[in-house]
Amino acid sequence: MLLHVMFRTAIPFGYLFIALFLGGLLLVAVTCFVLGWRTRRRSLQMMGAVLSLTVIGLITADVVMNSLVEWNPLVREDKAVLGTWLRERNFWMDFSETIILRADHSFEYHSDTEGFAGKWERYDWNLHLAAKGIDSTMRFIEYSGELRLLSHPPEDPDSWNGDPGLKRAQPHP
Repeated sequence: MLLHVMFRTAIPFGYLFIALFLGGLLLVAVTCFVLGWRTRRRSLQMMGAVLSLTVIGLITADVVMNSLVEWNPLVREDKAVLGTWLRERNFWMDFSETIILRADHSFEYHSDTEGFAGKWERYDWNLHLAAKGIDSTMRFIEYSGELRLLSHPPEDPDSWNGDPGLKRAQPHP
């Protein structure tokens, strides 16, 4: 799993604060570089260059990571989502999940703590699961050109933690 570097905030004006902070840091970095160049202080020049490259690198990483995610992928038909979707336990995730979506609109869900079966319906990129005592909504996203399934999607994409969700293990026969 990739390390997801993205600026996410759900607070009002949060992106404005992030932009002002990064802009201010870049201004300080350029000022340090120019002062170091004028006074021939190599350490000040290096500090300005490193800070500038760090800010530019963070902004570039944010742009690249945001371009990998499509929150509203075009899923034309149910056949595109049939099969086994899974998340395996690894260094980053301490739990595993599996969901099997069948053509007759039945499903099976298993995680480390629970398991249930029932019926599913897809509405655009949302997947609604209904079982005895269960009423859950999952969401399909496209991550790096690949359809993924978020088992616990955020209500607001700005609250997303960067987890790309379940990966399709095998299509339904």
